Amino acid sequence: MKPLLRNQRGFTLLEIIAVLLVMGIISAVAVARYSSTNSELTSQTDLVRTRLRYAQLQAFNSNVVWGINFSATSYSLFKNGNTSDTARLPGEGSTVVTLPAGISISTGIVSFDSWGTPYTDGPAASIQSGARSLTVTAAGGSKTITITPNTGFIP
Repeated sequence: MKPLLRNQRGFTLLEIIAVLLVMGIISAVAVARYSSTNSELTSQTDLVRTRLRYAQLQAFNSNVVWGINFSATSYSLFKNGNTSDTARLPGEGSTVVTLPAGISISTGIVSFDSWGTPYTDGPAASIQSGARSLTVTAAGGSKTITITPNTGFIP
């Protein structure tokens, strides 16, 4: 028969469960905070991408230049190749869309002619020569929107 060892070292099942429970709670809080910031950034990036496609679609359906004028914290849809001739985007109460606090976007103008070709100015005089990127930034990181030259494809 084996002698009983009274000075065994190790963790009890209760201690292991307590440690795993505390680690689970801490990781759940960390993931929730990261997801919240990341989901806001993703939704705003998708919204801007959709609105660029809307401007391109408007240009397809008319014989005038449509585009979006981006400032750091807001943007507006314009028509007739004139950045002052603004139009309201669907679902917005104003012609200027303000980004949520903590989110910004690269500045510049993106316009489209009736063929959907992207330009870097309002009147569509300077054709976009290479792939163009717009960056949406938040505290948790950044996401990029790419506009393909010639076709204006926005993946």
